[in-house]
Amino acid sequence: MTGKNATPVTLPTADGRTAWCFLWERLRTRRWMIVIALLVALGASGCAALPPLMVGRMVDRLSAPAADITAVGFPLGVMTLSIVLNAALVWLGRILFAQIAEPTVSELREEVVQHALSLDAGVLEEVGPGELVSRVSDDSRLISTAVSDILPTVLSAGTLLLISLPGLFGLHWALGFAGLVGIPMYVMALRWYLPRSGPLYREEREILGRRTSEFLDAANGRETLVVQGWSSEENRRLEAASDKSRQVENRVWRMLTRFFARNNRAEFVATATILAVGFVIVDAGWTTVGAVTAAALLYHRLFDPVATVFQTFDTVQEAGIALRRLAGVTQTPLRATARMNRPGVRVAGSVVASGLSLQGARHSFDGTRQVLTDVDLTVAPGESVALVGSTGAGKTTAARLLAGVLPVQHGRAVLDGDDLSTLVPAELRPTVCMTSQHTHVFAGTLLQNITLGTPGKTSRTSVDEAICEMGAQWIHDLPDGVDTYVGDDGHQLSAHQQQHLALVRLHLLNPSYVILDEATAEAGSSNSRELEDACAVVIKGRGALVIAHRLSQARLADRIMVMENGRVVEDGPHEELLSSRGMYAGLWEAWTGREAH
Repeated sequence: MTGKNATPVTLPTADGRTAWCFLWERLRTRRWMIVIALLVALGASGCAALPPLMVGRMVDRLSAPAADITAVGFPLGVMTLSIVLNAALVWLGRILFAQIAEPTVSELREEVVQHALSLDAGVLEEVGPGELVSRVSDDSRLISTAVSDILPTVLSAGTLLLISLPGLFGLHWALGFAGLVGIPMYVMALRWYLPRSGPLYREEREILGRRTSEFLDAANGRETLVVQGWSSEENRRLEAASDKSRQVENRVWRMLTRFFARNNRAEFVATATILAVGFVIVDAGWTTVGAVTAAALLYHRLFDPVATVFQTFDTVQEAGIALRRLAGVTQTPLRATARMNRPGVRVAGSVVASGLSLQGARHSFDGTRQVLTDVDLTVAPGESVALVGSTGAGKTTAARLLAGVLPVQHGRAVLDGDDLSTLVPAELRPTVCMTSQHTHVFAGTLLQNITLGTPGKTSRTSVDEAICEMGAQWIHDLPDGVDTYVGDDGHQLSAHQQQHLALVRLHLLNPSYVILDEATAEAGSSNSRELEDACAVVIKGRGALVIAHRLSQARLADRIMVMENGRVVEDGPHEELLSSRGMYAGLWEAWTGREAH
């Protein structure tokens, strides 16, 4: 967790070229649908340009001598038909763009999540959950909205502009040049807007991502905050995060207000110029009143789509930043390329690893205070090692380094002579697995939760055997057994059941080494024996590092290591450490005295 003055850690953001290449790779398979959608947008714009021209035709016919109502029948019919066709084509275009957008954004989101799940867990923990959640939810939603809703509007406005300007020149060259008067003003408005909007929207997305992280952290740790009496301080922190979000959004709206004012001035000046020029050329007899009417209406017809484009330009800008943020996740480096068939390491059931160790490991989260200092820790195949010590001694950090969850900053984390940093999760996880007291139940059936690490590769018989070996008969006592749906909308598991479920899953994975970080801490006194027995089954026959919540569990280990202030201060079997009358002996006396009471 970063300090208050620390620079927030975020995932990388891709440059524009990389982001658009990232998007085009998914769009290219739908290029023919894109072509059809563009043709539909062009047809809709052509239909939208006809009504102003037909109104001008009706004005001329009705102003002619001896005109009657029948003179407007044809232009009125064409105008009605064009309105109907425009509505139909706009509707069809939105459907086509939605069919392009939703699968594309879904593929983007899936690829980002897949890449994120392949990252080191330490990377995700460093940036916080809100950073990734905001990218795969808020950012992907922005892209979906931009492609399915805003892109059709932008294309419609663009094609209508391409049709309308030649139309103005077709009515009269002077009216065409009058319509061009507004373009420099639009360009100046955009030149003012673009340099300011990009950085501001990027800042907005980053602040919203950090706010999401703050709220998720508070929600996940709400019980601790209440128990420790930190709720007021946390509320102030959340208020500060929300205030930063509000301030940046206010800056965005102030910028947009000034931008729209510039656009409105351009609309007024151009319309007034067309009417003034029209008055002159009609008075000179160079054109008709109907032509000027058509020109004014044709230019006015551009107001809504152009204004809509400008009004949605902020969303387009935000979507561009969102796309860069999504693409940036895929640029986060993974572990080094896997070296398959590496001798001595069991990959998917091959040769069992010969040793797991930390060598001279040092680690610091803030770059100043050392959490670990020159830690040497070895777990041999089949050996159980208990790690004990006071809170903050560095036990969990050491375990996470040994599991490959955190990268080693100084020293080495080694599996059979090879650095863990050289192994991708597909190599490491079949050999080394870790579980802690902070478990998670995924929405789905219990069977899906149990076989999460080996989907489609584990038989129901193997699952039933694992449940039986782990003493988790309560699973079969549920309404639908292993097919019981769990999660927020399903059957709610107790804390000890969640922990038991994690241990069953770990046992089924059958790794060579297990690391248990206070895996029985969630159980009350009535359930502690059940979880301790399950831990004993998981440890049996495997190399194991156990951060013991109860010293009765540590006593059963082959070897006990005591940590204090980030260092290993004692190492040996239970009886040997008791006889040495050191720190472990004091901890044991305190523990047995508490148990006696």
